[in-house]
Amino acid sequence: MQVATRTPGFSGWQQEHWLYHCGDAAAFLGRVGWDELRPYPDAIESLGHDHDAGYLKTLDTDGEATAYLFRCRHCGRHLAYSDAA
Repeated sequence: MQVATRTPGFSGWQQEHWLYHCGDAAAFLGRVGWDELRPYPDAIESLGHDHDAGYLKTLDTDGEATAYLFRCRHCGRHLAYSDAA
């Protein structure tokens, strides 16, 4: 419940969802494209479970396909999901 009432929200193309890790809500870092994701191989790995490399390279911060970057507040792992218009 604290995620819904005590954190800033964000708008996505589809239904937004908050990522969790280590049994707790992760910190939202912002919208990102492929260039911003490249320093975070752990986030790319989490996206790779649902998308191929060709799709990931089309991600753009302000484009029709974008990613949402999070960081676990406990272990520091980066996580991401994407959606598109």
